[in-house]
Amino acid sequence: MRHFRLNFFGCIAGSIVFAVLSALCFRAGSWAAGVLLLIPSGVAVAALWRLVRRLIFSMSEFVEALEMNDPTIRFPESGDPCISRMSQAMRRITGLYNSARLELETRKLYYDRILRIMTHEMRNAIAPVVSLSADMKKNPARYQGENFAEAVGLISDESEGISRFLESYYELTHLPAPQTTEIDVKDFFSGLRRSFMIFLRESGLPDDTISYTLPVGMTLSADRGLLNRLVTNVLRNAVEAVASAPEPRIEVSVSASGGHPFISIDDNGRGIPPEVMQNLFQPFFTTKPGGSGIGLCLSRQIARLHGGDFTLTSSARGTKALITLP
Repeated sequence: MRHFRLNFFGCIAGSIVFAVLSALCFRAGSWAAGVLLLIPSGVAVAALWRLVRRLIFSMSEFVEALEMNDPTIRFPESGDPCISRMSQAMRRITGLYNSARLELETRKLYYDRILRIMTHEMRNAIAPVVSLSADMKKNPARYQGENFAEAVGLISDESEGISRFLESYYELTHLPAPQTTEIDVKDFFSGLRRSFMIFLRESGLPDDTISYTLPVGMTLSADRGLLNRLVTNVLRNAVEAVASAPEPRIEVSVSASGGHPFISIDDNGRGIPPEVMQNLFQPFFTTKPGGSGIGLCLSRQIARLHGGDFTLTSSARGTKALITLP
């Protein structure tokens, strides 16, 4: 069966032609010829059924694979170009379906985790406020003068903590789509260099702690504001990591490999323990007192919104942050 359509319509035409001829023979009283003509008509109908059954079987396998979430099913190739194209289309659709399903499941797990964290944090923050306000309502005489000011201060602090937490969540889930422009590398890092000179001094570090290796004439296709936020987050972490190093050093380099630009930020800080590393990109995970736990998660999201990525590798000798862009 080299050509499905030709075979399909040929079978239909053959069965009709032989059936008509058979009927004419019966009408003319030629019973023997009529019966003989019914044989090729039956053969054509049988061939037609085999073609239709093959299609039904392929479609049944296709629907069953989607229903059972089976990514391993393979639709056989055929010498017939029509069947072959159909098999290829079925494989593509199955692949896209399973990819979309996996992405949805991953997103569900991600947002389920955020919801659990939010519930836990909100309950912890609200519990003392509810308890204290209920006691103030029940025993107003206890809260006079300094006691009243202390109670109100506690409620205010906890409320501000809740507000900061909700703002962090909003920030994490409402990143804007990148508005990409061509950014000159030298110009971009010139602004960062000036702002980080102040941050280094505030951190008690020498002005030359950060060194830059920047190619002349190179541009990056990215959203300037989002990229600035991403690089700033990573550089701030690097500065905090080297603050206690005997000879603090951070090296920033921009280059390209395989047609893709990348920004590398290496520090000689204390490194990140493996048990911490595996959770670093989880939302609201932090080892810093008062930290929001969204900086690295947000940074990776920004990189991936651009079609790139953000990864970290670390050892006792320091940490390397790698930002890749499309």
